[in-house]
Amino acid sequence: MNIPIAMLHHVADHPHPSLEKWCISHEKFIELLNCIDSKGLETTTFSEISDCQFSKTNLKKKVIISFDDCPSALFEFAIPELLKRNMKAVFYMPSQHVGGINIWDVEEHAMESVELMSTAQLKELVGLGMEIGSHGEKHIRLNLISEQEAFEDISNSKKTLESLLDTKICSIAYPYGKIPKKYNKLLTKAEYQFGVSIYSAFQSNYTLRRFAINETDDKKTIELKLSKRYRMMRLFYDPILLLFKKL
Repeated sequence: MNIPIAMLHHVADHPHPSLEKWCISHEKFIELLNCIDSKGLETTTFSEISDCQFSKTNLKKKVIISFDDCPSALFEFAIPELLKRNMKAVFYMPSQHVGGINIWDVEEHAMESVELMSTAQLKELVGLGMEIGSHGEKHIRLNLISEQEAFEDISNSKKTLESLLDTKICSIAYPYGKIPKKYNKLLTKAEYQFGVSIYSAFQSNYTLRRFAINETDDKKTIELKLSKRYRMMRLFYDPILLLFKKL
């Protein structure tokens, strides 16, 4: 599947310094949405792609906006802005932390505590036509644990979210962008249809590449990231980057 997939976390003005790397301002978020509009792209979700059985032609003018971790503060600005434009997005929730905080960031990086969405807020998003996806159960690096542990984490997450929200969970965003070993086997067994990372040496429906939107991005950079040319660049860039990361 060859469509642009944006990855975001927080959208806020004047965030806590520890969150700045993962946050874009209101103005930058509006700039992203304006670029999507100006390029004639339409937002979609993985669940919509699955339900509607979109062809390659249908997907040519589609884009996916995704949010990792589901900070509840997205309801203050980002979600209302999406609704104003009749746009959709995918929200990835680590199931063990529904209604909790970003404890993995707090414990590992001493980051600011952030309130995450509650069950009621997630249900509200489903009612608004948004997609809820899995971000694993515990928000751990799935590539560093055993095959069985990885399967239990992604399977439990799917089951928990489906039970809580009474909706089908068809996609997962790997925490930290770390793709587990034998991902094809694991995601097939857990009955996911899509898996998204950040960098992927080889792209398939279970290793879809995403790009981050950063506060330093300008209109030209955002438009490049939304382009087919950028996705072609990633075909060569990602394998080289991942190779150097292993060295």
